[in-house]
Amino acid sequence: MILRSRRIWQFSVLVTSLFLSLYPILAEPEVLNPVKAFYSYEDLLRMAEDKIIQETPAKAFDFLIKAKELNPEPDYRYYNLSAQAHMKLGQIFDGIHAYEESIKLKKDQLDLVLYIADFYEKEKKPRESLFYTKLYLEQKPKAKYRLYLAAILSRQLGMESDYEMYMQTLESDKTFVSEKDALQTSLFKNIKNRKWKEADDLSLRYLVYFPREEGMYETLILARRGRNSDLLEQAYIWTTTVFLKETRYFTRYGVYLQEKLRYLEALTLFRRGFYNLLKYDPNSDAKEILFLIRQSYANLGKDRDTLAIDSLVKDFLNQKSLTANELENHIATYRKNREYLLFAIYWFSSRDESKTIEYRKKLRERDLEFEESEFLRVMGPFAALPQDL
Repeated sequence: MILRSRRIWQFSVLVTSLFLSLYPILAEPEVLNPVKAFYSYEDLLRMAEDKIIQETPAKAFDFLIKAKELNPEPDYRYYNLSAQAHMKLGQIFDGIHAYEESIKLKKDQLDLVLYIADFYEKEKKPRESLFYTKLYLEQKPKAKYRLYLAAILSRQLGMESDYEMYMQTLESDKTFVSEKDALQTSLFKNIKNRKWKEADDLSLRYLVYFPREEGMYETLILARRGRNSDLLEQAYIWTTTVFLKETRYFTRYGVYLQEKLRYLEALTLFRRGFYNLLKYDPNSDAKEILFLIRQSYANLGKDRDTLAIDSLVKDFLNQKSLTANELENHIATYRKNREYLLFAIYWFSSRDESKTIEYRKKLRERDLEFEESEFLRVMGPFAALPQDL
C-alpha cells in the first residue's frame, strides 16, 4: 500500500515538473493558421486549380490568397490560375491583366502572348496589341502572319518607318511571285462559285506574301461577307490601314458599321474618308461621302449637323465662286460642325494663312469639347492618327 502511494507521488511530481517547464509556452501559445500548417504553396495552387476545374472559380481565390501569404512573390503559375478564375467569372480584363503579370515572369509562354495580342487587336487597342506581337516576334522572328500584324498595328499608330520595315520583310520573300496571276484567278473562281471558305483561307494564306496587293483584300472582304464571318470587320480594318490614303475603303467600312447600327463609329470612318478626300484627292466627287456623313447625323438625331451638311454640299460644289464672307457666315450658323471647320481649313489654306491657322485652332477646341461624346479619341484602330489638315 505504501509502495503504491509512493508511485502515485512520483508520477505527480513528474507531471508537475513537465507542466512547469512548458508553462512559458502554454502561457503564450502561437496562433497557428491550419491552412499554413498543413498545406504548402504547391498544395494551395493545386487546390485552386481543382476549384477552377470544378467550375467554382470564386472559391479558387481563397486558396490563391493563402498561397500568396506563403509566397509573397508568387511565380507565373499563380497568375495563370488567377487569370483563369477571373475569366470563368466573366472578369475578362482582370483576367488579361493577370496573364500579363504571368508573362512578365515567364516570357516564353508563346500561346499566351498570342492570346493577349489577339485580344487587344479585337478590342481595337493597337498599342497594346503591338507590344505583345513584338514580344512574340523576338522569339519567333520569321512568323509571317505576326510580321504582317506588326506592320498593320505600326501604321495604325503612325509608325510609318516600322510599317515599311515589316512590309518590306514580307515582300522580300518571292516564293509565290511567279504564281500571283494564277492565284488571283483561283481566288476569283472561288468567289464566283460562292466557295466562301476556300476563298477566305486562300486569301489569308497568301496575303502575307502580297501584303499590298489590292485584289487580295477584295477577295478577303467578299469571302468573309459571303460566309457572314465574325472576322469581316478585321478584313475592313486591315484594308483601310494598308490603303490609308484612299477614301473608298473608309466608306465601305463605315457602311458596314451602319449595317450593324453602329452609327457613331460609322461617322468616324466617314469623317476620315472626308479628310482623305480633302488632303489627297480634292478634285473627286464629295457628294457620296457627305451624303453618308449626313445620314449618320440623321441616324444619331443630330438635326443641326444634318442641316450643316446640306449647306456644306452646296459650298463644296460651288467652292470656286464661294467668297470668304459667305463661307464664314455659314460656319457661324453651324459653328460646331466638324466638317465645315475642316472644309474651312482646306478652303483658306490656298487663300489666307491667318484664317487657316484660326480655323485649325477652332477645330482643335471643338474636338476637345466633343472628344468623349464623339469617340474622336477612342475611335478604335485609327485613334492615334491625325485628322486635321
